Amino acid sequence: MGAEWLLPIYGLVVGTLVGLTGMGGGVLMTPLLVLGLGMPATAAIGTDLAYSALTKAAGTWQHWRQGTVDVRVVRALAIGSVPATLVAVGVLFQLHSVDSTAVNAFLEQFIGVMLVIAAVLMLRKVWMSVTGRSEPVGDHLVTYPTVKLIAIGAFGGFLVGMTSIGSGSLIIALLVMTISLAPEKLVGTDVAHAFLLVGAAAIAHFFVLQDVDVALAAKLLIGSIPGVLIGSRLAVWAPKRPLQVGLSVLLLTTAVTLLR
Repeated sequence: MGAEWLLPIYGLVVGTLVGLTGMGGGVLMTPLLVLGLGMPATAAIGTDLAYSALTKAAGTWQHWRQGTVDVRVVRALAIGSVPATLVAVGVLFQLHSVDSTAVNAFLEQFIGVMLVIAAVLMLRKVWMSVTGRSEPVGDHLVTYPTVKLIAIGAFGGFLVGMTSIGSGSLIIALLVMTISLAPEKLVGTDVAHAFLLVGAAAIAHFFVLQDVDVALAAKLLIGSIPGVLIGSRLAVWAPKRPLQVGLSVLLLTTAVTLLR
């Protein structure tokens, strides 16, 4: 595989976009690794998970210091997501041992479907903001829909284990429709849970599938850490809606390429 020098640049671009939009890095990085560097899908997923886990660790620490993490929600989500993502990795291992070529081809298709879902969710968010029909928010609930949160965690966890996509796009969208939290606490809670989920998935990929390229993940981090900081600063004045629409088009275009 050539062009590894592009990895820090990929990390910078993805980190900046994550800081600008709050979108999970998996929907951007995994397709880049597959299409841009020609990595097998399983290797791209494992490497993205390792890189993402370290990135989310820093984000979790910051949100924890700010008091924007709801531990009860994180706990309920993790009860479902961590076992589910381990099951997903186990399924991948079994399939990979039978026919690795077919598994990689299947995963490329699966990632394409997930990109379509992520794009639709982002466009829905834009549409809700344009029409003024944003979901009610607050921080006043005493009891939480624990069973629903566990189910969301299990669903998202399985998808993350299979594709590395969902921890920052699908799960937060389902959270918005399930529970009422202040926006900053919603983001902080999602980041904290994503750290647990992605960390568990990365460890499983590393030890079970052994498809994590540590050196590549490190190169991605070289660019992504300053990228997240830059994107977070730019987010104050950057136009959100045009950026989100543009990213949705990019995701759909990438999905078409993977689903070809």
